[in-house]
Amino acid sequence: MIRLRPHHIMCFQGYEGKGYSKDFIENMDKIYEQLEEKSKVKIVFSTDDVCRKCPNKKLENICETNDKVVSIDSKVIKYLMLEERVYTYKDLIVRLKTNINEEIMQDICGRCAWYTNSKCKNNILNL
Repeated sequence: MIRLRPHHIMCFQGYEGKGYSKDFIENMDKIYEQLEEKSKVKIVFSTDDVCRKCPNKKLENICETNDKVVSIDSKVIKYLMLEERVYTYKDLIVRLKTNINEEIMQDICGRCAWYTNSKCKNNILNL
């Protein structure tokens, strides 16, 4: 089962094989390849499978930009009405499609360095 923190659901929509380091990209590729409609995804409110190889992870459950990441996760939790539990990947995509518009996207992702450098905005708004 894939473990994802809330905002990583959105990140995968624009993922293009780029990232912080070679190890990070290889890990993202593995997770990305597993994401299919029926895939089981456990939403976790802390570090997840993506964070495992992130160079910004300082401790087991702490990111260098923890305040920013927690803030982004909180917004995704609110807008997608998520709980810390198992979903199908399809259910998560339906929640994105149903609940995210351009204004909400800006609220969630406006401070993200990848926001203007990836296809996530366009891909999410056109689900």
